[in-house]
Amino acid sequence: MSSDRKRTGEGTNLNDDEGILKITIGDVKKLTKASKTPELVPIEYLNMTCNQEAMSHLRWMLQKDILGQDMFLIGKPGPLRRRLALAYLELTNKSVEFVSLSQDTTEADLKQRREIIGGTAKYINQSAVKAAIEGHVLILDGIEKAERNVLPILNNLLENREIHLEDGRFLVAPKTYDKLLQEHGLEHMMKWNLVRVSEDFFVIALGLPVPTYNGIPLDPPLRSRFQARHIMTPSYTVR
Repeated sequence: MSSDRKRTGEGTNLNDDEGILKITIGDVKKLTKASKTPELVPIEYLNMTCNQEAMSHLRWMLQKDILGQDMFLIGKPGPLRRRLALAYLELTNKSVEFVSLSQDTTEADLKQRREIIGGTAKYINQSAVKAAIEGHVLILDGIEKAERNVLPILNNLLENREIHLEDGRFLVAPKTYDKLLQEHGLEHMMKWNLVRVSEDFFVIALGLPVPTYNGIPLDPPLRSRFQARHIMTPSYTVR
């Protein structure tokens, strides 16, 4: 069984037997796996961004995805950046985890929260941790609002794919984990509480240009982790 979608130079082919999707935008092509959690895949966003300018942005995002680079969509206030990010995830059939950053965002909002379940206190993974472990895409909305207290976590996640969790576990980049697993075996990995970050995990940050708008200018180390794209408001002539 196969299905084809054609929208202004964009195409998606699905092979249900293999669970592999072939994404084509212009001359850029990528094979990607069908999501294991389809309920977390955005829907109906491609129809909202169906024009040539949007396709150029989606093509750029596909290129960065192929290179394994995190993305930063910057532009004026409005829903366009978010719609483009969600349209790209719909196109590539990727599950999404969403974090809206604010001045009140804490480490627990990104890592783990302690909750009482059945009379027992347990640590519950939050969006950033779930995305890293399960191979979802993490959208950070309002990156210019990130306070100093969460910057070390974001920097370590973006650069090294590492996070130390409150329950004692430690997230490790896939290449590092695989190398340690080969050298020491699974028993030692479990003893050390090491958890493998999925190679499918990446980050899309959404933000406003500062100081044009209110916010905190991104630190150079954090800014350097992203490949940035300026998303301009389309004019009435765009089709």
